[in-house]
Amino acid sequence: MKQVKKDETFAELSERTALAGDVAWMMVSGITAMCYREKGEDTLVQIWRRLLSSEQKERFIEALDKLEIKDNPPAVTAALYHYHSNSIGGLNMQIVVESDRKAWIRYMAPWGSYPGIAALAVPPAVRRTILSTWHPRNGELLDCPRLGWVATKFVADGHPYDEGYFYEYDHDLSPEERFCVEHVETSPEFDPETAPKLNPELWSEARVLKGGYNYSTDYVRHVVSILYELLGVHSASYVISMAMRMLGAQFSGDLAAKTGCEDNDPESIVKLFATIFTAFRNDVSVETGERSATVLLDGLVPFTDQPDPALREAVFEFAKMVVRQRNGHCSITREFDETTCIERWTVTDEGKWLW
Repeated sequence: MKQVKKDETFAELSERTALAGDVAWMMVSGITAMCYREKGEDTLVQIWRRLLSSEQKERFIEALDKLEIKDNPPAVTAALYHYHSNSIGGLNMQIVVESDRKAWIRYMAPWGSYPGIAALAVPPAVRRTILSTWHPRNGELLDCPRLGWVATKFVADGHPYDEGYFYEYDHDLSPEERFCVEHVETSPEFDPETAPKLNPELWSEARVLKGGYNYSTDYVRHVVSILYELLGVHSASYVISMAMRMLGAQFSGDLAAKTGCEDNDPESIVKLFATIFTAFRNDVSVETGERSATVLLDGLVPFTDQPDPALREAVFEFAKMVVRQRNGHCSITREFDETTCIERWTVTDEGKWLW
């Protein structure tokens, strides 16, 4: 079922990556929130610690060349990395370079990983974990043992943003000295007019959109992988299944509107699924019949591209709930070809109320 992907216009790229980003962060927040509900705060903190460590290992060093920032002093390089990379990922960032040895960054609300009022339920330990896992390692990765990270504000503690600064001390720091919390009431003002910009010759608008897409997609892939590592296949599949069901129940109407598939007949429901998975660059096709429609999926990105039966069943819980929400007269069945790894989801109008 492999298809040749046509070149996208900028408008098509913008629309596709916006949908993919919305869905990806919905999945990350849904899965981690469900893990918090079912497994508790300690497990949620472990997930984010491993998640940030894996993202850092893959991204940091190679990004210094891509972002053209490696020739700056270490504190400035570290701040520029987080400012640019997270901005590309869709976060609202601020940066203030106070000196060669001290540079501030701010993560402005709202949080992409916990949209809406979900942020109010996230324990403060999660944000402290996020800001104490990645940032203190910058000195190690930059081969500057004098570089430390000082966190100064946390939204979860009632502050207007998450904030801190990188500082190059006069002496080498031990591992436990690389991170500390030091609340400050007043910090330097951000000036968007003089803020550093990416090189437009290297970072076109299209490349930034693609970078943001990769950023959000990688987070889904990693959070699923880490959940399996921490909990094992049975517990991880249960958590993901429950998250998929509730996301389908809560957001089916919103997703129908975002995909332009607001009718509730089988073909429209199937096209909703097709639009979402096409946004993640899977090979997708749709077949229609008199009272049914089928979507064929060659790939389940952002979740997996492997024939993991437990994960594939867990993801299908999302489809089952969306169908039930969109039309109580419709059923959905799933077939999986282990040879080709093609998913076949068929929605059928049964002509009667099923629920």
